[in-house]
Amino acid sequence: MLLAAVICVFAAAQTLSVITREKPFFDRLQFGAVGIEASIITTDGNGTEVPAPEGGELGTGSAHMKRLVRVENTGNHAVFVRVKLRFECIDASGAHYPVDDLVSYDAGDSTWIERDPSDGYLYLTAALEPGETSEPAITGVNVNTAAAIARHGEGCTYRLVADGYGVQSENQKSDDVLKAEGWPA
Repeated sequence: MLLAAVICVFAAAQTLSVITREKPFFDRLQFGAVGIEASIITTDGNGTEVPAPEGGELGTGSAHMKRLVRVENTGNHAVFVRVKLRFECIDASGAHYPVDDLVSYDAGDSTWIERDPSDGYLYLTAALEPGETSEPAITGVNVNTAAAIARHGEGCTYRLVADGYGVQSENQKSDDVLKAEGWPA
C-alpha cells in the first residue's frame, strides 16, 4: 500500500513538472514603487521660485495668478506622468466648490500635451527619470472671480489642486505616454 502511494505521488509530481515546464510565460513583471510628487510654486518679486501660498482672495473680476506646476520622480524607475488640475472656491463657511469652468490655464512647456479628445489630464510626453523634475505643465491661472462670487458669495478663497499620477515606463508596449498601460482610473 505504501509503495502504491509513493508511485502515485511520484507520477503526480512528474505530471505537474511537465505541465509547469511547458506552460509559456507571457506576463511581464515590474518591480519597484512608482513615486512622484506634484508641486505648485510661484515666483516672488525677484523672479525666484517660492512655494505658492494656499488660498488667497483675488478680488472681483478677472484675476491672474502666477503658478508653476511641476512633477518630480521620487521613485527608482523611469515613469510616464500625467496631471489633473482642479480649481476650487472655498466659501466663508469652509465649503469647497469646484469652479473649473471659470478657469483657464497658461500653457507651460511644450513637453506637456492633452489627449484628444481631452480626458482632463496633461501628459508629459517623455518618461521622467528617477530624481528628475519636469518642466512646468502650466505657468499661470486665470480666474473669473466675478462669476465665482455670483455663484458662491463674497469672501471666497481659491485653491489650485494638482493631482499627479505615474506608471512605470519600462516594459510598456509603446513609448507613447498616451498608450501606456496601467493608468489609475
